[in-house]
Amino acid sequence: MTKFHQMYEQYSTMALSAWGFTDLPSYTDRYDPNEKDIVIKTNSWLNDDAAEEKTRQGLTAFVALDDAFMSIASRIYVIRNAKESIDLQYYIWTNDFVGNLILHELLKAADRGIKVRLLIDDQNGIKLDGILRSLLQHSNFEIRLFNPYKFRYLRIFDYIFRFKKVNHRMHNKLIIADATIAVTGGRNISSEYFEASSKFQFTDMDILFYGDAVRHAQAVFTDFWESTLSVNATDIIGTCAEHHLKALREHYEQLHHEGQSLTEDKLYDAQSYLKELLEHNPIQWSKAHFVADSPKKILGTATEHEMLYGQVMSIMGKPKQHLELASAYFVPTQQGTYYLKQLRVEGIKVRALTNSFAANDVAIVHAFYSQYRVEMLKNGVELYEFKPVLERRRRTWYEIVTGSVIPAKGKNKSSLHAKFFDVDGKVFIGSFNFDPRSTYLNTEVGLVIESNQLQTQISVMLDQHLTQVAYQLKLNSEGQIIWLDYQSNGQVIEYNKDPGTSRFQRTMIKAVSYLPIEWMM
Repeated sequence: MTKFHQMYEQYSTMALSAWGFTDLPSYTDRYDPNEKDIVIKTNSWLNDDAAEEKTRQGLTAFVALDDAFMSIASRIYVIRNAKESIDLQYYIWTNDFVGNLILHELLKAADRGIKVRLLIDDQNGIKLDGILRSLLQHSNFEIRLFNPYKFRYLRIFDYIFRFKKVNHRMHNKLIIADATIAVTGGRNISSEYFEASSKFQFTDMDILFYGDAVRHAQAVFTDFWESTLSVNATDIIGTCAEHHLKALREHYEQLHHEGQSLTEDKLYDAQSYLKELLEHNPIQWSKAHFVADSPKKILGTATEHEMLYGQVMSIMGKPKQHLELASAYFVPTQQGTYYLKQLRVEGIKVRALTNSFAANDVAIVHAFYSQYRVEMLKNGVELYEFKPVLERRRRTWYEIVTGSVIPAKGKNKSSLHAKFFDVDGKVFIGSFNFDPRSTYLNTEVGLVIESNQLQTQISVMLDQHLTQVAYQLKLNSEGQIIWLDYQSNGQVIEYNKDPGTSRFQRTMIKAVSYLPIEWMM
């Protein structure tokens, strides 16, 4: 048994992996012939004639990545095994441990001759400017910034004079290697998404996929890369002398020697483990659809077919049995609340998980969710709110790699960031939240997977573990909300106010809910 397998067995029971999705099988996708024709290269990743045949049949394999450890390993594997190209697009890329870890891997790939194209939304990229300028000195690196700010260091002027344009952002999260294998989902490239932050940890969900679906993912990336909204980074942040690249490489190598990287002797061989996962696990293939907003959505010119929401509705259809969803930011609006009510009138089960106020990293969103809770509960919607603290007793992969210790407060402080939902055996995993911002303002991506087996696993996971990670909301005899906190010893603690909030916070949330800004949430 390798070091990684020993480590993985140890972590698979930790905090349910926050979900309990370990060892999920993989699934598949059908390419839309109306999309751009992207040539799929010979599948050198698997060296499996059967896999190549399934790809030709329009099928794609999937592995769900709920665990931060698995998710970072998957990205390392994809980058280290690329033969020709790596394409990435992300909403957030932070200048921190994880951000630099992935950039170092990309720099090493570029040194091997791999062509790297990096597309970052300009909302969060400003602290990376120095590193990006250095990387641009590499002949194999291309970097573009999406929807850049005009007043880059005085953004208040953009919000005053260009608010309509800068209020739309590219929320996509996607990495593709060789137009053959990809990872998408909810995680940005920042330490808190991978249990490596000293302040708090996000619970999230990604999906590794390869095969036919990657053709559509590659077409989507190309649409964004070639969009007029994607601007060469040099035009925004300028250039630097070539010696800055040398200095950056030396800095990364120093971190490598100090153990600040994922090396075989420090932690595990991510390549060998995931190669084994892909080659020897009983991976299943089934239909799936890569769905994405067009970059035209930012300009307000996208048709319904070019928007993720319309694509998902067309593929999934109206629920006939159940709708189960997890959304970090959940703002159903009055229209959505009425829709959920109609589902319940028809006897359709509706179960939703979102953040509690104390767990939500964007507190203002809670104001525009909380006003619909009573109505949803009256209509029979099952509501759960993620707890702000999940005890993590074991060392995380980050602590083992670096030899550092994350303070208990930061290690246990948690927030839901996953976005997935299930409609009668069709499962979506991606970047889309159930809120107006994802629906109308930002661009999003994800996969709709037609798999009863995946649906069953999600349902069983929720049945068995939901009350361990979330409060259950109910109405008391007076029609007021109560929060039930199920303890491991069988005790149930009941709250009659939002757990972990002060009277001042609740008053402010109530006041904010009256502002006419729900459309922005």
